[in-house]
Amino acid sequence: MSRPSRPDLPLPPVEEERARRDSAPDLFRKKQRLAALMVHELRNPLTALSGNLEILREELAGQPVSPVAAESLGDCLSLLARIQSLVATILDVDELEDGVLRAHRSVVDLDALVRQVIASIDRAMRSRGLRIAWGIPAGLSFSVDPSLFARVLENLLDNAVRYATRGGTVSIHAEHTASGLVLAIGNDGPPIADGEREAIFGRYHRVEARRAAARAGRGLGLYFCRLAIEAHGGAITVESRDDLGAVFVVRVPDAP
Repeated sequence: MSRPSRPDLPLPPVEEERARRDSAPDLFRKKQRLAALMVHELRNPLTALSGNLEILREELAGQPVSPVAAESLGDCLSLLARIQSLVATILDVDELEDGVLRAHRSVVDLDALVRQVIASIDRAMRSRGLRIAWGIPAGLSFSVDPSLFARVLENLLDNAVRYATRGGTVSIHAEHTASGLVLAIGNDGPPIADGEREAIFGRYHRVEARRAAARAGRGLGLYFCRLAIEAHGGAITVESRDDLGAVFVVRVPDAP
């Protein structure tokens, strides 16, 4: 008697994306070239725009400018920096998938880096009335790729702000353990179902139950985070803790 076949187990998100790519290589390469071309074409005008905004800020320095105008200019610069980060992410995802882009580590002041990223989303936090539960020791340093890790922080903090309840909490904790760095970024929004906790790190995946709690759209954010942390030899997971519905936990081993 033949043994009944067992259904294939679902692939991890990164492996699933590679399998999809390998099943239609010509189509994938065409889409990849088109995306790369579009992103490269965006880089020059974005860089020029950034330069012009910086010149404008310098010209206005010391001039009588209303607080609203000064804040709006600062917001424009912050939003532009996030767009440039997204452009870099789109280019980096394919290279991270193929193992071409590697993490080049150096010692980073994590406390300062996280505060820098938070400053870029300060307006969004204030508009939603959010508070930060801070748990990063002053002077905590660790060896990571500064550029890749900064964008991981940007994505996780942006995610936490978008899904937190209005007037709620964004939690940030980090510690250097015997096995390496453990960073946890969470919010008090709705929890992620157990069946979604692996799939959420897939390319363009979106948790349907959380759609009403944030703006519509799909993205590469969490998929990029997973690839970037794996490039450090680490892992990223999501869980619920106490009154926090979703906590993203990043574990990165010490540099060899």
